[in-house]
Amino acid sequence: MMIVKPRTVVRALSALLILMCLEVSLAQDADETVSAGRALFTANQCWQCHGYEGQGGAAVRIAPTLYPFEAFARFVRHTNLMPAYSPNVLSDEKLRQIYEYVRSVPEPPPLEDIPALSGD
Repeated sequence: MMIVKPRTVVRALSALLILMCLEVSLAQDADETVSAGRALFTANQCWQCHGYEGQGGAAVRIAPTLYPFEAFARFVRHTNLMPAYSPNVLSDEKLRQIYEYVRSVPEPPPLEDIPALSGD
């Protein structure tokens, strides 16, 4: 039979509690970044071509994106398909927030899973 000292249990529980608090804090930071990114997506008129959820419309679908941030930033900064946004217009921090918003948009369901479109 293994004997566990109360001090060991307290340390383990304390470490677990710290990890749980850190996880909640990181999740809140991520939610705030996504929320700020959505506001910037709207404020910078991205929705006019890409739709409110980045689903496309007058321009290509950009959400959810599979591109790494560096590729996304290059496209936004150096493009001939849309107006390029220089760092003077859209800082790297703000561009990162828009990117996090676009990454957060869930994949839409398959057409066959949408009753109004499936013919059922």
